[in-house]
Amino acid sequence: MRAMPDRLRPALGLAAGVATVLLSGCGSSGAGTTGTHAGGSASTVGVQATRAGFVAQSEAVCHTLSVQEQPLKARQESLKGLPAASAGKAFVSIARQVVTFSRAADDKLRALARPPGDARAIDQLLTAFSQEIAYTTNIATAAAHEENTPGEDFEHELRKSIAANSALAAAYGMKACIGGE
Repeated sequence: MRAMPDRLRPALGLAAGVATVLLSGCGSSGAGTTGTHAGGSASTVGVQATRAGFVAQSEAVCHTLSVQEQPLKARQESLKGLPAASAGKAFVSIARQVVTFSRAADDKLRALARPPGDARAIDQLLTAFSQEIAYTTNIATAAAHEENTPGEDFEHELRKSIAANSALAAAYGMKACIGGE
């Protein structure tokens, strides 16, 4: 594998990117909403989900993910001085933790009630976020198998996905949730 710090940046950039994506494609309304969940069910009957409520709830999910990622980012930084073999194993562990936290956030986002008129935009955001989680999983797998080229390819795709999803998030009004590497 190449130098681990270069490999870590995208994966934990993924964490930031995951937060970006998460935030981009998430949210629901606050107290008592009706909207379509990923499974098609509705929450509380009578009050409809709003974009503002959706954004607020998704930003809360994003914030939680960001808090979970902070120790991982610190661990990532500490790997820069380690030998490649040690850094590689630690990187894989960190990337897998990012995936675990991101999947939990994705589940929460998908469970939020969606404003009826925004279903398409939200679906795009959630799909992009899921793709980013898949890329991160693939990066971790490539790193675990010391497969440099596939890992770099996934890293490149992840960066493109994060950039595209950040634009979607901004367009939806989730600017506070847009992060970076």
